Order: sequence, then structure tokens, then C-alpha cells
Amino acid sequence: MKKLGLFILLILPFAIAPAKCQQKTLPDGLYYANVSYYNYATFVSADYSNLKVRVRDGIVIIVHLVNGGVIHYGVNSENYMYTGGKLSAHADKHTGQVEYTTQVAISNGRNISTYSISILKESPDDPQAEDKP
Repeated sequence: MKKLGLFILLILPFAIAPAKCQQKTLPDGLYYANVSYYNYATFVSADYSNLKVRVRDGIVIIVHLVNGGVIHYGVNSENYMYTGGKLSAHADKHTGQVEYTTQVAISNGRNISTYSISILKESPDDPQAEDKP
């Protein structure tokens, strides 16, 4: 019985200690990314370089498009649903450089488009790129 009590006392600090998150993610901010687009209804695909994306809490929440538009999570006037965006970190085996990737899907009930996103580097703050979804 004494051994059980001692065991409980030894493991108690570990049991009640807050868990530490080991997931690597990017700090909140604006980044440049390569984006591959695919529309399942029209079979149209396109690749874009250096699009700006906004990251918050390890999730891509806004993609700035080439035509000046944006897609974003949350309420929108275009009646689409934005899903995905959680970043995954992958280290290159040869260089050790970490690449952050994700996929976002946009659906309006009739059509689904996907955006495969690969973060390149941090973008300098741009006052015209302010966004508040």
C-alpha cells in the first residue's frame, strides 16, 4: 500500500502538468505562397506563384487572388463555404528546410474548387492587404 502511495506521489506532478504542444506552425502573419487551383465542375486548373495568404493560429484563413479578390473563412456575401486550411510542417530530407502546406476547399453547393497551398516566405506588411474576416 505504501508503494502505491509513493507511486501516486511521484507521478502526480506529471499527471496534472499542462500538456505542451509539440506541433510546429507559423506565427500569425501574411506570407507568400505557391497555390495550385482546381475546379471540379469545369476541370480548370491553374498554378500561381507568390500569392499572399494570411495565417492565424496555424490555419490559412485568407487567400489573396490574382484578380484582386479574396477567399476567406467565415461569413461571406458570395455564399460559399471555406473548409480546410490547417498547416502541416514537412522538413526536406536534404536541406532540413521546413515547408508548410495545406489545402482549402471552396463549395457553393453545386461546385467544389480546391486550393493546394505551399507557404514560401513571410510577406512584408502591406497596408493594402489588410483583411478582417
